[in-house]
Amino acid sequence: MSGTASNLPSQKDAIARAIELYADTRPLAVADIGSQSGWLKAASHDARNLYVSGPMGLSTSIALGLAVARPRQQVLAIIGDGSMAMNFSSLLTIASVRPGNLAVLVLANNVYEFTASVPVPTRDLDWRTIGASIFGEANSYRLDDLTPEIWAKAEKPAFVAAPIAGSTSKPPPLGMSPAQIRAEFLKAVAD
Repeated sequence: MSGTASNLPSQKDAIARAIELYADTRPLAVADIGSQSGWLKAASHDARNLYVSGPMGLSTSIALGLAVARPRQQVLAIIGDGSMAMNFSSLLTIASVRPGNLAVLVLANNVYEFTASVPVPTRDLDWRTIGASIFGEANSYRLDDLTPEIWAKAEKPAFVAAPIAGSTSKPPPLGMSPAQIRAEFLKAVAD
């Protein structure tokens, strides 16, 4: 997604594109608090989505636990660049555990989306390079370089960097309580 911010996808569109990479089976999608959860619901609501609430940056840790507990299901962690800064060490843990069913999507617009102006401390990082240094060159991608065919052959864990445009609006509200989210998710993943 090179070029100017004006030709970058929105967060909602980037999330929808990442979900569409899973051509054969819908992944369990774990979205971080705030904008990632709101835009995931707007892009592709499904009972297999886990909309995280609480501290920032936990979607990668929760997704790792889910990937280990559910090794036959694909898991996608969806996190913003500001949230990733809060739990950067989770990437090292994922690389160490090496779950073969987990991917991390980092959505980078260089600001905390809820403020629309406060820059994130990671704004000067090249997320694709960070992913390659932790997960390996062959396991790190840019979202705009992926197709469902490439993704189907990608070794996991995988890291996907997605530069996105800054939002001009707030994400839509979830309209669900944490208890409702939990109940819907547990029912969807029950054996």
